[in-house]
Amino acid sequence: MASIDEAKDIIKGTPISSVINFYHPISKRGGNYEGICPFHGDTQPSLKINDSKGIYKCFACDAAGDSIKFVQDKLSLNYIEAIKDIASNLGITIEEKEWKNKDPRYEIALKVLKAANRLYKKVASEMNPANYKAFLTKRGLNEESVTNFEIGYAPPNNALTKYLNTISESERTMAIKVAKEIGLIRDNKHGAGYYDFYRDRVVFPIWDHSTKVRGFSSRAVLPDQKPKYLNSGESFIFDKGNTLYGFHLAKRSIRETDSAIVVEGNMDAITLHQYGFKNSVATMGVSLSQSSIKLLTNMAKDIYLAMDSDPAGIKAMTRINNDFLAIGIVPKFISFEPAKDPDEFLNEYGRLELMDRIEKADTFLDFLINQAIPESIPQSTDKKLEILKEVFKILMPLGTNIRANEKVIETAKALSLASSNEDIINEYKEFMNSNKPLVKSQSFKKQPVKAPEPEYIPPTDEMPQFLEEESNALSNVPIKINKPEKVFLEILLTHPELILKEEMTEILDLIEHFEVKRIVQWLKNIYLEIDEAEYLLFANQKMKETMPDEIKMIFAKSLQSYKNLKLDSDIIGKMLGDLKVNLEVEKLKFKREALRNKQRNAISDEEGLTFLKEIQSIEQELLALRNK
Repeated sequence: MASIDEAKDIIKGTPISSVINFYHPISKRGGNYEGICPFHGDTQPSLKINDSKGIYKCFACDAAGDSIKFVQDKLSLNYIEAIKDIASNLGITIEEKEWKNKDPRYEIALKVLKAANRLYKKVASEMNPANYKAFLTKRGLNEESVTNFEIGYAPPNNALTKYLNTISESERTMAIKVAKEIGLIRDNKHGAGYYDFYRDRVVFPIWDHSTKVRGFSSRAVLPDQKPKYLNSGESFIFDKGNTLYGFHLAKRSIRETDSAIVVEGNMDAITLHQYGFKNSVATMGVSLSQSSIKLLTNMAKDIYLAMDSDPAGIKAMTRINNDFLAIGIVPKFISFEPAKDPDEFLNEYGRLELMDRIEKADTFLDFLINQAIPESIPQSTDKKLEILKEVFKILMPLGTNIRANEKVIETAKALSLASSNEDIINEYKEFMNSNKPLVKSQSFKKQPVKAPEPEYIPPTDEMPQFLEEESNALSNVPIKINKPEKVFLEILLTHPELILKEEMTEILDLIEHFEVKRIVQWLKNIYLEIDEAEYLLFANQKMKETMPDEIKMIFAKSLQSYKNLKLDSDIIGKMLGDLKVNLEVEKLKFKREALRNKQRNAISDEEGLTFLKEIQSIEQELLALRNK
């Protein structure tokens, strides 16, 4: 979980193009992005987005700002609402309860963790214990890695407990209590007092995405030490499931390379960084949370699974792979065989060999399918069908999209099954319908809804006055599908070939309803990849997905009217022209209503007059459109 401030930091560290793309269609042009400006009646791509500067600017109407400002203006939200909306798209869970403002433990915990990290680093650098030096030498860690990852050493003499007993009396009791609660110290089993949880161990601090230490991982260095690894447990300050080890160091490289390598442990991540693969992050367990998955996929196009090659590693990657497939992302797979892990592989084969494997990496899906198909194909049809059903299980998290159907057909051909493609796909669908509980990933369980807490407002010097307005009565009302959008969706689903028309770019820019945008995006993705005869098959499958009843009714009505008949070009021109005007009218009416609400709540006559002038300007635009 993240606070509002932490969420804001993550948003500012995310490419602005990635954020804007959630809300508005843009396209890459050279090193930057551009699109039709949503803040005026733009007909050219006047909106320019620069990732390196983190800003957008329209060179026609002068609209400009960062990603948060864009969402504020696009959705008529205030500053905090915009952060929350972007956070939900990035997979960031906002803490409903702001510990910093409501519980002194939060600040104390961060101070204790920071002090512990400073202590462990000081012991490592100044005392340089023999066990610590031996560990670094054995693992081949250089000074840069030690510095970047702040690798420290916990001494055997309860140094942290002694330090906590020296702090000011006003904070000492709370600090000791919190240190116990987050697992840094424990009660003595015999007698009074406390002892350090980490003793005679190499220590790795674990940071959150905004570079605050939230916990530690430690490694035994003495022969009789057990367990080998001791790690911080879950607490109010540490959420293991939503933490990616090394992300704060990897995020820049992830953006620059448009890729992320996911490994199994902190040493794998450190080793990969040391060899130049700085886009590597490690899981804090054997799975990734939904938030972490969204965070990575919003920053990078390519996801590489690179865990240990043993059965446990394959099992963990299968679980993570399924979670990515559930949202339509197909990760690639880096095999370290014959080595066990990245460390062993790099020490044995070197950096260039790993670069070559990354370049040639196939999907983890293909790896699993190839494992399921034996080298010697059985002659028995029943045996072939058993193998096919094993592949069905592998593909199930991906659903029935084009990629899954292709893999099903490819497998059937590899097994020399004589059935038609349609029969094979129908068999796959029947298998899915009879095994529905297996499709849902454990990482994507619906979370219980908590009662809302009072809203946290950031310092005023970070939020200009014009961003503080919270009087917009429409900001908390879900956007309803309006009549022009209904007509547009019905026409588009009945005549899907219209998605290819040039005029569609301007029309899509006027669509506000999220579900309508989703369906349009789905249609754009599939239409060029399927035969026209397959459209009904894919559309009917899409209609089975969860969507608002109103949208589903439009979908059903459109498919009943679909006859695969092409419209005359003159009719298309008139139809698209009328649609554009009607959508523009609806958008202006919505904007006018928002301004009227602001006018009613104006704090001065002068401000009210400003809003009135804007309303009058919109009235003139509406009149001009209606006269068309």
